[in-house]
This record gives sequence, C-alpha cells and structure tokens, in this order.
Amino acid sequence: MKHLFLAISVLITLSGCSASIQTATQYYQFEQPITSSSRHVKETDAQLRVQTVALRGALNNLGIAMKIDNNQIHAANYNLWGESPDVMLTATAQQTLFNAMPNWMVIKGLPVITELDQQTFYELEYEVHHFNGDMQGNADISGLWRLYYTHPETGRRLLSVHNFSNIVPIEDDGYDGLVTTLEQAWLNINLDVAKTIEQARL
Repeated sequence: MKHLFLAISVLITLSGCSASIQTATQYYQFEQPITSSSRHVKETDAQLRVQTVALRGALNNLGIAMKIDNNQIHAANYNLWGESPDVMLTATAQQTLFNAMPNWMVIKGLPVITELDQQTFYELEYEVHHFNGDMQGNADISGLWRLYYTHPETGRRLLSVHNFSNIVPIEDDGYDGLVTTLEQAWLNINLDVAKTIEQARL
C-alpha cells in the first residue's frame, strides 16, 4: 500500500500545481462474475426487494475515495469506477442475496404490483457511509441497512435496523488491491445480511 499512498499524495500535490499533466485514467469495477441461473416465483416462499444503495455525499462519485484524515476524503482524479458506485453496489447485493437465499425471489427496485400475492414482500435499504481506502492500508465499507415488511392489510412497516462496519486490511498494492478488498467486504456484508433476513422472516 505504500505505493498507493505515495501516488495519492503526489496526485493531491500536483493537482494544485498544474492542470496540464497528462496521466492515463484507469477504470475499475467489481469482478462480479455472472452465473446462469433462474428462479420462478412459484418455487419461492417470499419476495425481497433490494432498493438502490444510498451512498453518503462524495462517495457516489466516480473517483475512488481515499480517507486522508478524520475529516477529509480525497476522490482520485485518474483512478475511477467504471460505473456509478450505487449502481454497482446494488447489482452486486442483488446477485449475492439471490444466490444466498434459494427460497426467496430477490429482485431490484419496486416493479408494478399486479397480483395480490405479490403485495406481500420484504424490502432492504442500504445507507453506505464509508466506501473508501484509508491511510493505514485498509478498505472500509460501513453504514447501515433497514428491513421493511409490507402486507396489504397492515401496510409497510420497519422490522429492524442494523449498523455494519467492515474495515479490512488491503493485502495487494495499489488501487487493484483496494477494489478487490472492497468487493470481498461487500460480498461478506451481504452474506451476513442474507442470514439475518432468513432468521427474521415473519
């Protein structure tokens, strides 16, 4: 991680001195391998709707974020996410939960409800407050998630709120190592969420 920190320090310094420096931009994304799978609603016991992940402030920018100190976040100029972080995190969450919860119909967003049996469902909301590396060589994904339950007779109600904090040492050097560690941390968070929702099911 020394090389990463040095590179970030140099970028911060140089960005204030000259706008004419030409540096190749690197784009990153979660590997998120796709496996062929399908699931029919008749084969499931419940429905879970995953809302678009909400990220705090500048964390949803394309520039990969680095926490410089307790009160400062730096967004990289030349190391960018290949897509908006909220879209990437939501897609990864849906896929992870889909695979981890075989008896559930796990979908993204809120489609039009046409049938009575589809008016009963669970909803998952994420608020991500940290989605960055830090100067101590860690990847940090922290925030909270909320679970709601909607029934046509009782309406929508909040079931639970959970804070999570995953600060994981980065093993490999550079932004590649940071992105890989962030992805693994997000995967683990969603696997824990899947277990908790299974246990909380009404």
